[in-house]
Amino acid sequence: MPVHLADVPTRRSHAERHVSRDATRERLVRAGVEAVLERGWAASGVDTVLRSAGVSKGSFYHYFTSKDAFGYAVLAGYQAYFMRRLARCFGAGAPATLAAQFDAFLAESIDGMARHGWRRGCLVGALGQELGGLHEGFRARLLDSLAGWETLLAEAIGAAQARGEVAARLDPAACARGFWTAWEGAVLRARLQRDGAPLVAAVADFRRLLAPNHDSP
Repeated sequence: MPVHLADVPTRRSHAERHVSRDATRERLVRAGVEAVLERGWAASGVDTVLRSAGVSKGSFYHYFTSKDAFGYAVLAGYQAYFMRRLARCFGAGAPATLAAQFDAFLAESIDGMARHGWRRGCLVGALGQELGGLHEGFRARLLDSLAGWETLLAEAIGAAQARGEVAARLDPAACARGFWTAWEGAVLRARLQRDGAPLVAAVADFRRLLAPNHDSP
């Protein structure tokens, strides 16, 4: 009987296996981000994540040695996504003025939360509330995430200050720290209210504080 090439099993190359492993790991991380955003860390069991990602438990422990290791990967994945967002809104190629940059960031934030029925907020804020005071590994990583946000926003504020859009007396780094502190509270309030008004108010208040006409005589 003739043998057709299509019937002959083929071995995947090393590169193909590597791509497949990366895709599976990425699927797990994405499912983890979604689970933690909606339910929190303690309520996001491994089995729930596995069902969402369509991955077996044996495969899970091939990629992650523990739930903590998985959590670190979830946080790193979220941080990479959020830094891309910040770069798009405040970095090179962003709108020309700080006001327009904040408008872009606000629009993306409201759209993202509304699209998921206000069930999802900020993963860094959620993990910070749940684990920041209890788990040293997460605490250090969460602080690093916030430091990255602050650095990028401080650079945008400094550039706007050089253009005369921000009061000269202000310290961009301190402003950036203050904004993210207020923003995390606004995200929590937006989830509770199920609308974007707290986010709009947080940005409006911050922009008023930055305005050059707030300089002392």
